[in-house]
Amino acid sequence: MKIRESKNLRYTKIPKMTTTYEEMNVFQPGHCILESFKRTDDRLNLYFKNDTEAAIAAKNIEGGKQIDLIEQNLPDFINKSYEELLNTDF
Repeated sequence: MKIRESKNLRYTKIPKMTTTYEEMNVFQPGHCILESFKRTDDRLNLYFKNDTEAAIAAKNIEGGKQIDLIEQNLPDFINKSYEELLNTDF
């Protein structure tokens, strides 16, 4: 299951800076290196080194199981790009 292909998950397509909503503060997933993450219910909040954020959320019960699986593997993605995370087959 890849995050991009899952019908049970919603995810941020392009991470954005939290301090402003201007278009110039949008970054391509390949340029966002994971620094940390936080789980909130059936949602994973991802924080990147360039001060951008993204989220992956479950749409349903099956999505909740997929979030569990992704969360277990997230420590391996610290210092890797969001692009890599989205394209990994879990």
